[in-house]
Amino acid sequence: MQEIDPHVASRAEPPGCTIVAPEVHVRCVGEQSDEIDPSVVAAKWDEIAAIVTLMMERVGDPNDFQASLGSSLSGDDKASSPYQVSHAVRMCLVAGVDHLAAVRALLLELGKLHNAAPFSLVRGALENLSAAFWILHPTFRDARIERALRWHAKNFKDSHKALKPIGKSTEAGREARLAKLDKIAIPRGISTKTVRGAYFSSDVVAYVEEHSARSDPLLSWNFCSGYAHGRPWAYLGYSEQEHFETTDPDVLNVKLTTDPGRLLYPTLEAVHLLTDVCGAAAAAFPKALRSRRRSRCRLAYNPCMSVACVTRSSGIQKEPGGRRSEPCQQQNGHDGVP
Repeated sequence: MQEIDPHVASRAEPPGCTIVAPEVHVRCVGEQSDEIDPSVVAAKWDEIAAIVTLMMERVGDPNDFQASLGSSLSGDDKASSPYQVSHAVRMCLVAGVDHLAAVRALLLELGKLHNAAPFSLVRGALENLSAAFWILHPTFRDARIERALRWHAKNFKDSHKALKPIGKSTEAGREARLAKLDKIAIPRGISTKTVRGAYFSSDVVAYVEEHSARSDPLLSWNFCSGYAHGRPWAYLGYSEQEHFETTDPDVLNVKLTTDPGRLLYPTLEAVHLLTDVCGAAAAAFPKALRSRRRSRCRLAYNPCMSVACVTRSSGIQKEPGGRRSEPCQQQNGHDGVP
């Protein structure tokens, strides 16, 4: 069996970032994850839980993650309206944090550790946070706008693919939406072919692998994707195994399980990437990244809904058959700010 030796190196925290990702050296080799000190694993999960709880409160706060007037991202938004760059970044951040919160809830609140589902959730976090990093990372405005438009193009294409079979989307409707992206791209010299080509998650995660100062998500994303798709290489290569003989001497039944130590490695990569995204956004969201009081994680936490941001004229805020939601309400007697 191939040895997997994930190593999370010590990384410096970016200026202005309030998220401090826990550091750990993790070694998982086949069925030998019991070599990891359980107290170290438990301590790191406590740190992750506290970070995720804080971030769930933040993404549930409508006043958080607003592009600051005069920031580069504010200028991006003005140039890309009604498909604002910050809206795409915020949606990716909301989705990534929500996936991590589900991992926290399964493991630490419900005490349920399924073999595959947590890795599928971590995959969702890695994909969305990678997309946020990919959009924010370029130095030049046109590059950030191009990537945000490609993100929106993928949304339109995926929506059309899902809704066309039930008669809720047409080719003309999809083309009209893509044409709106063209109108933003053409005056800035952005290739409409590139925009309409959208993007692939594999390319985005590989980009983060190359450019992120904190996270190396590619390996984690690949084997988490293997779990999500039921690929034997992932199940048999990373799960704990117990073998049982069958009546056929050439066939074994294999019981597959996981443990918190095995799940810790990809989750740490997602948390480091979350830290990187917040660091990249520090200049754009200065109010959102101000110092905040920290508190220990409440494992019975019932978070406020996540708050995304869309423009009414963008045509993406309501799909056929959808309904308008009421404004986000305060819950648990607080406003979502720790």
